[in-house]
Amino acid sequence: ERRGGRIPVGGVLSRIANERGLLIGDAAGAVSPLTAGGLDPCLRLSNLAAQVIEVYLKSNDPLALAPYSGNAFRARFTSRLWMRRLIARLTRPALLEVGCAIMRLPPFRSLARHVFFGHGSFPDTEPLSEKMERVAIEM
Repeated sequence: ERRGGRIPVGGVLSRIANERGLLIGDAAGAVSPLTAGGLDPCLRLSNLAAQVIEVYLKSNDPLALAPYSGNAFRARFTSRLWMRRLIARLTRPALLEVGCAIMRLPPFRSLARHVFFGHGSFPDTEPLSEKMERVAIEM
């Protein structure tokens, strides 16, 4: 049996939770548009999802799902989506080489390191986890 599919590199979906389920990792679109890496986002979303599910199951209140929204993460992907679209337009090898040479210049080198190799390329879910604790107390 062979399974496979495209990696969703278009950014986190805006609606990733409802009363019937939560989307996590690739299913939520939590994948780097540049590297197609998704392990870090999956782990971060899994942690938040567990907290959201716990509060929802205890309260049976759909409002408990509100903190688990893709909108909280979408802004972080905007610059990477823009860069992916730019790179996709560079179809000639010579243009790609020029682009790579530019990224090696001092003003752009640190940006390239951050985007491709920086820690925490996916937003931290801790602020949302703290919000979940407040929601749980209020319920």
